[in-house]
Amino acid sequence: MSLDVETRADIAGDLFEAYRSGTPLGSLRGSHDLTLADGYAIQRRVTDRRQPEEGPPIGYKVGCTSPGVQEELGIDEPIFGRVPAETVRSGGPLDVDGLIDPRVEPEIAFVLGEDLDGTATPIDVLAATRMIVPVIEVVDCRIDEWDVRAPEAVADNALAGRLVVGDCPTDPTEIDLAFEGVHVLKNGTLEATGIGADVLGTPVAAVRWLAGMLADRDAHLAEGDLVSTGSVTPMVPFEPGDVIEVRFGTIGSVSIHAT
Repeated sequence: MSLDVETRADIAGDLFEAYRSGTPLGSLRGSHDLTLADGYAIQRRVTDRRQPEEGPPIGYKVGCTSPGVQEELGIDEPIFGRVPAETVRSGGPLDVDGLIDPRVEPEIAFVLGEDLDGTATPIDVLAATRMIVPVIEVVDCRIDEWDVRAPEAVADNALAGRLVVGDCPTDPTEIDLAFEGVHVLKNGTLEATGIGADVLGTPVAAVRWLAGMLADRDAHLAEGDLVSTGSVTPMVPFEPGDVIEVRFGTIGSVSIHAT
């Protein structure tokens, strides 16, 4: 059973304060039995309340796109969150002050040149995409020790922190994204590898899934939206002072120096 409106509002208020203070909440799982519907309702409350500080959403992030992560969180489909404008960065020095326990994920982001609705096919997704870019998603959790299942992760805006966007746009029709490989290096040491097929078989499927989810909510992907499609590797922890470099095989590289 879903939570009542007042309880959702209380949890949203607690998460909002965790964002502002940089102090994590205790586990929600013992005190509240959240559903995914609760999670998305709470997420919307928090992102709306943060908008004066972080700007309007410029797109979406898809998470939990690998079978292993879905199994760990007890779900059989991905989740999504919103990407506020002021959380987007270019490569280089990245101030992580205010983040609680950040980690990095290498992802492929789509920038749309046309609207997409819930009937989109994979061919439609590619035709509507203006370009793809490499990104480093800096994920973070406002709940202590990452003690989350899927509903709590959704409520926490799908664990969004920062999104670092590379400056090497690529036409997605020129490559097979399922076979796009990536290496993640920390301070020059290889930490993780993966390929695009680790994201629902292909990152294109993540965009298509999101279009369907938004259609169920009487919304749609719009021209200009950025969609980050989920991590190609497991998360990589890091600390201030570390240099993270994400090297894709074809679509380019992006790096950060955490400060």
